[in-house]
Amino acid sequence: MSNNRRSIAENLRRCREACALSHQQVANALNINRTTYTKYESGKSEPNLTTLVKLAAIYNVSPLELLPVLDDAEKQELADRAGADSPIYQLAKDERGLVAMYRVLSREDKNYAYSQIADLTKNN
Repeated sequence: MSNNRRSIAENLRRCREACALSHQQVANALNINRTTYTKYESGKSEPNLTTLVKLAAIYNVSPLELLPVLDDAEKQELADRAGADSPIYQLAKDERGLVAMYRVLSREDKNYAYSQIADLTKNN
């Protein structure tokens, strides 16, 4: 890896930190062991394509943004997104975990989850 090229592991870490999520929250959203996710961020293993797409959904970025970045403009764009102004950063820790899990649901499951939450809030 060249010095001016960030790895998938580094991009995963930066995106997770930008979303203020813990390793455990991401692992829960992916339905994997925390150590498996930790290996992705340490570079000891890499996520498969399906997992990469799910991670992109959790972090609300394009899967391409998780791949190694070559161009300075792309690096700056990712750094800008990693700022504390990220809307998910303003959520409480438990809320961020819920958002991460929600983002990997299918459209049908998202609709179901939404209707369940709507029902719960009507009763309060």
